Amino acid sequence: MERPTSLVLQSQSYSSYKSTNTLKSLVACDPRGAVIFSSALFTGSMSDKEIVRESGLIPLLEKQIEIGYLQRGDGLMADKGFLIEDDIKSVGLQLNLPPFARSKRQMPSGDVLTTKRIAKHRVHVERAIAKIKKFKMVSDRIPNTRLGNISQIWYVVSVLSNFQPHILKQ
Repeated sequence: MERPTSLVLQSQSYSSYKSTNTLKSLVACDPRGAVIFSSALFTGSMSDKEIVRESGLIPLLEKQIEIGYLQRGDGLMADKGFLIEDDIKSVGLQLNLPPFARSKRQMPSGDVLTTKRIAKHRVHVERAIAKIKKFKMVSDRIPNTRLGNISQIWYVVSVLSNFQPHILKQ
């Protein structure tokens, strides 16, 4: 996104991870890589935990359990930076995070296998996000004049990405 003229918006949208002003979305995919959830866009300074809580994902998961699409004990996968285990457990689901090596010691073999298994599935999410970002409306620097409706544009593009061919052959 363009650097906002407002100092407050500059501060809210600044991502220290990316060292620029950004917008973030929570995207969820099914095992085939289809986008099944795309949140509104949030400012770059918001934590992943805050985005999960504000995005409407938790009530959606509760509804999915209620109607039988998910069952208590089912697993969700997230990247290692997502500190949302309490939120996911509160609805009766498990959070699967890739283990990470602490210090410079070698990762135990069980953790290596778990990491490979999770990474194999995580690639679907990465591919789905890459398909969304191929749309020019969201791939270029977002002008400040478009900030009023960029969340709606992001959502529409997220849905349309499901009709695009796969980036890599399955």
